Amino acid sequence: MIISDDAKKVMDLTCELVRFRSTASRPDEVHACADFIAERIAALGVTPERFEFDGVPSVAALPKHGHAPVLLMAHFDVVEAESDEQFAPYIDNERLYGRGCVDDKYGVALALVLFEKHLNALRAAGGSLENLPFGILFTCDEEQGGHLGAAKVLERISTDFCIALDGGTPDSIITKGKGVLDLRLIAQGRPAHGARPWLGENAFDTFIEDYAALKALFPPTTDDQWQRTMNMGIVRVGGATPNKVPGKAEGVLDIRYTENDDVDALLTSMKARVKGSIEVMAREPLFFAGESPYLDLLLETVPEAATAHMHGASDARFLSANGIPAVVWGADSEMSQHGPEEHVTLASLDAITARLDTYLAALARHARQ
Repeated sequence: MIISDDAKKVMDLTCELVRFRSTASRPDEVHACADFIAERIAALGVTPERFEFDGVPSVAALPKHGHAPVLLMAHFDVVEAESDEQFAPYIDNERLYGRGCVDDKYGVALALVLFEKHLNALRAAGGSLENLPFGILFTCDEEQGGHLGAAKVLERISTDFCIALDGGTPDSIITKGKGVLDLRLIAQGRPAHGARPWLGENAFDTFIEDYAALKALFPPTTDDQWQRTMNMGIVRVGGATPNKVPGKAEGVLDIRYTENDDVDALLTSMKARVKGSIEVMAREPLFFAGESPYLDLLLETVPEAATAHMHGASDARFLSANGIPAVVWGADSEMSQHGPEEHVTLASLDAITARLDTYLAALARHARQ
C-alpha cells in the first residue's frame, strides 16, 4: 500500500529501533537504544534531557527545561522474544512485524519524526525550540511496571497534557483504564507420604477451595464488559516428588478493577472468604483522562476518533497519579502485542501519523494566538 512520506519515515525508524534487543535481561541493549534516541535528538541541535534510576535510562526533549505544554510519551523497552529472529523486522501483507514494533517502538519513532518535522518548520518560520508547544519523553521499564521510568521522571518534569502513544487505535482515544491489584494466595497444609494421604492435609485442595470462593466475588467474564476481573497467572505447589502430600500451595492473582469498585472493601471480602492467607504484592491506580483544553482540542481536531476504555495497564496511570490530564492513543496491533506475530498495520501507522501531525499543527496555531 502507499503511505505518506511521514509514515514511511516512522516505519523506517521503527525498524531501526526494533533491531535493538531492549529487554530487561539485556541492559546493554537498553542503554544502546537510549543512546541512539539521544543522538538522534542531539543531531537536531537539541540537548536531550537524560535520566537514570537504578540503571534504568529515560530520554526527553522539552521546549523548556523540565516542562512541555503537551508531552508525547512512549517506551522503548520490550518483552522477551521467543527467538532473536523477532528482532529482525519485516513487512508482509501490509503489516510491519517484529518484537516491539507496536509495543511500543513505533510510538518512539512517531514522536521523534513529528518532533523533528515541527521543530524544523518552527525554525524555518523564525522560531526556536522554546516556541514548540510539545515535548517528547521515552522510558524503558514500562514492561517491568514503569516505577523507575515514567513514575520517577514525571516527578521531575511537568506538562499540562500528555498523549501516551501506547494503546488504542487511530479511531479510539483511550480516556480511562482499569487499576491493577496483584495478590498472592497462600494455602498451608500438613505434609505426609503420598501413599497415606489421610495422615496429611493437602494444601492444594485448600488452595482450590479458596480460589473457587474468591471467584464468586467476580462476575462472569464477557466480551469487553467494563467490570472487575480476576486471573490466576501463577501456581506453585510445594513438594518435589509425586509421592508427597504438599504442605503449601500458592498462586498469584491478577485483578483488574474499575472506578465502580471499592478496592479496600473487596480485599476485606476476599480475605474473609479464604482459609489461607492473601498478601498484596502490588496495587496500581486507575487511569482517567481528566479535563483539559488540550484534550478538547484533540477531540475537535480528530473527529474521526471516539473515546474508549482499555482493560490493560500502562505508564498512563502515573500521569493520573500526578494529576496530569492525559489520553492513550496509537496505531492498531490487531491485539498482537507480546505475541510471536507482533505487528502494526501500515494503514493504522499512516492514519495515526497524519492525525497526530494534524493535532500538533493545530496546537501550534493555538499557541501563536
